[in-house]
Amino acid sequence: MTTIVPAYIEARLRQPIPAGHYVVPDSTPVVAFGDVRSATVATLGLNPSRNEFQDRQGNLLSGSRQRLETLSSLGLSSLVDASDDKIAQVFQGCNSYFAHQPYWTWFGQLEPMLNTINTSYKTGTACHLDLVQWATNPVWAKIPSQVVREQLIRADTIFLQQQLQSERIQVLLLNGKSVIQALLQMQHVQLQWLPETLVHKTAKTQLVVGRGFQDVAIIGWTVNIQSSFGISTDFRQMLAHKVAELLPTLQRSGV
Repeated sequence: MTTIVPAYIEARLRQPIPAGHYVVPDSTPVVAFGDVRSATVATLGLNPSRNEFQDRQGNLLSGSRQRLETLSSLGLSSLVDASDDKIAQVFQGCNSYFAHQPYWTWFGQLEPMLNTINTSYKTGTACHLDLVQWATNPVWAKIPSQVVREQLIRADTIFLQQQLQSERIQVLLLNGKSVIQALLQMQHVQLQWLPETLVHKTAKTQLVVGRGFQDVAIIGWTVNIQSSFGISTDFRQMLAHKVAELLPTLQRSGV
């Protein structure tokens, strides 16, 4: 059965790799980790890790180690003029990401947030989206040009807005201060800082709540769950329970 690719997703997949923007060679855009068409909750990050496409030595993942489609696995040099079947193959690779070789070292740290609100990457009730759909090398924070980072966000957040306005996502969870700052710049997104600071030993975070993208409920935290200093299992659980506590009121009353 052929995967039907929504027109706006096909248009994003066919965009050429931006020159001079540190995009991982041979990679393809990651329009979602998991199927955005069936998920009702999405976590949001900056951009895909290069580990989705490369090993630690910088070699392209292939065979049983491959997580997502690459230009090499497709036998292509570009997606710009790829056949509809090839575009569908890339999209299906994103949809089925958690059924094959997910980078669970990273995604497993967000799963507790989802479980406390009765969703999961594993069941397809949640997915992960990014402000920028290109994986980069170096990682986002080490891209030497702030201008390049801003250009990538400016280009790709248009697609993110289309996703959130076109699909069934009801709740968006923002992972990290940089993600929050990017959303604060978007039109039709209303966020407010909560006065409370969550603290556990050496880790602490501020939280934002709000709405946007045609009434999606939004909760965000300033720490990056995967990389900020002092993040422990206890801290993640505390944050997860705070998200679960905030969500019902946010969904009922708005901000």
